[in-house]
Formats: sequence, C-alpha cells, structure tokens
Amino acid sequence: MITRDVFSSDEYVEHFRPDEEHNPFRAIYASKQADVLHAVRNILPGQAQVLDLGGGMGRMAVPLARRYQVTLCDISREMLNLAATRAGKAHVERSFRTCQVDAARRLPFEDETFDCALSIDLVVHLPDPVASLREIHRVLKPDAQLLVDTTNSTPWWALRYPSYVGRRPSRWMRTLRGGGVLPEWQDIVRHYTPAQLRAMLVQSSFSIAEEWSYGPRWCSKWFLTRCVRTED
Repeated sequence: MITRDVFSSDEYVEHFRPDEEHNPFRAIYASKQADVLHAVRNILPGQAQVLDLGGGMGRMAVPLARRYQVTLCDISREMLNLAATRAGKAHVERSFRTCQVDAARRLPFEDETFDCALSIDLVVHLPDPVASLREIHRVLKPDAQLLVDTTNSTPWWALRYPSYVGRRPSRWMRTLRGGGVLPEWQDIVRHYTPAQLRAMLVQSSFSIAEEWSYGPRWCSKWFLTRCVRTED
C-alpha cells in the first residue's frame, strides 16, 4: 500500500501526470482546468489575491498569475520547483509565489487574506476535509470564492476508463468496492458523492453557487463546485 509520505516526496510527481497522452483522464482534466480558469476570471477583478492550495506544478496557478497575485501551496518541494519553472517560462514571477504547506494543518496565513481559493484534486487526499475547508474559510475574505472538487465515490465511471484499473478481475472488484479508489491508494485516498461534498462545504460555512460535472453522463467521474464564503 502507498503511504501518505508519497505526497511530500518526489515520487508523487511520477504519479500525477494529468497532461500526458497516456492518461485516461487527460481530456476531462483539461476541461476541468478550463472551467476553473474561466470561473476565476469571471468573478475576480485584476490584482486580486488567489490561493491555490495543493496546486502541484501550477497548472491553475501559473495561468492565473498573468492577471492576479497568486500564492501556490503544495506539500511537495519538487512540485513547487516544477511550478516555479513554469512561472519563469510564462514570465509571471512578479505575481507568483510558492509556499511549502501541508494542507492538512493550519495554514501559515493571516485571517481574511485572499479573495479566492482553489482546492483542486486535493480534498480526496485529506484526512479531515472539513478541518481543511474551515482553514480555507479562515484565510478568505468575506464573500470570497472557493473552487473545490472531488472524485465521485459512486464508482461506475471506472467502466468508461478500463486502463485506469487494468485487466485483473480481483483488482476491479476491490476498486469498485473502494469507491473508485485503486487498491494501493485506499489507505490514503477517499472519494465522495456530490451530496457529501455539499455537506462538508455547508459545515465549513460555504454556500453553493455553481456546479460542474465531468466524465460519463450516466456516472460522472468528477464534480467541481464554486461556492461563497459565508459567516460562521
């Protein structure tokens, strides 16, 4: 089984390659990225403060730094190095900074610092998502926006992506029983239904403003939510 140390090590860079041609989810990763960028640009004026928590190699943060002041946080130093290289190539270094942060702990920012936060491909990795969402709430300004997603724990979407699981029937059974999580990741990853994500957001004092889904129409693979910070 894979342990939580994988996220802070360089090893996770090898696991998380959303833009590579062989990735079965490449097209929907691209669609989700486009929707996140479009949503942020629609709701925020230029020079706003954006927090990208668990943002990895900067797929969202670097494009947004062309217009906003972006703080990219990740637990992996190697991911942050990759992001800094991307930012240099995009010539956005002045509006882009990185911070090595464990999203499962208290965030090293003052209350009400940011106008918008992203939590993309992160919630499923957190041991206590509500605690982390409450930390995001703390560092957001009143009425600020959060974009957050989860993988669907109703696992039938996996049938659309057979290369994700492989050929062994026993592996399929364990993956489906694990809510779509591959067997080797089940100790540290948990998927959620849309209702569970909404409940966690309400518990964390966010109100739902907009929702998207990705993958098969008969069973979505991902759900993306835009929500607004409300008072506790």
